[in-house]
Amino acid sequence: MTRALFSLATATLMMIALSLPASAGRIHTDVPAQIDPAARYLIYIHGARPESFPLSEPHPTRGLFEYQNILNALAASGFEVISELRMERTNPRRFARTRVLEQVKSLIAAGVPAQNITLAGFSKGGLIAMIVASQARQPKLNIVNMAGCGKGKSRQAYDNFLANDASKLSGRMLSIYDQADKISGTCQDVSAKAPRMPFEEEVLTVGGGHGTFYTPRKAWVDRVSSWAKAANDTVR
Repeated sequence: MTRALFSLATATLMMIALSLPASAGRIHTDVPAQIDPAARYLIYIHGARPESFPLSEPHPTRGLFEYQNILNALAASGFEVISELRMERTNPRRFARTRVLEQVKSLIAAGVPAQNITLAGFSKGGLIAMIVASQARQPKLNIVNMAGCGKGKSRQAYDNFLANDASKLSGRMLSIYDQADKISGTCQDVSAKAPRMPFEEEVLTVGGGHGTFYTPRKAWVDRVSSWAKAANDTVR
């Protein structure tokens, strides 16, 4: 992706943040300079498609990946949203370690309780979120995996994670995917590897398959929001 496209994406995010209602959170491309320890932070990690295709180019069967609209919807739910567009063929393990994990550490160092931090990843982003959680060692961290546990031909990266990282997972996790998804499915294998980690899984009946998460559908946005905000009520 060119520098011009990244500049345009950054400018768009800034415009969206300025247009949000006063009660909403804001959208950031990185940890903000001024961190509010009382705020709820959500780090959104997108899937693989924006790494290789412009956001203006629709997927042949799933349509446009509505990145900005997704961030807008999550911020409107009351989160301070942190998200960035990744470069082409980003190594998930390296990105987890050098970017997202460092963002989590920065928030916690500034006084944000781990239960007020949510890693919400879709597809490849869901795998990245789990890798971060396996390294962060924060038992109150929230992890949302949206269609990020592969099946069939998409299992290679997931199986690698199960073999090398799943037993190190720490936090509470929500797995959510659509019943019509042909490339991603249950994360029960992760729960089996980390039996002490609070784990919930929900299968949506939207019928959009993997493309369910290409748009900010209420079916998943509201579920992610309510689950993350219930963190303080979870008995550990």
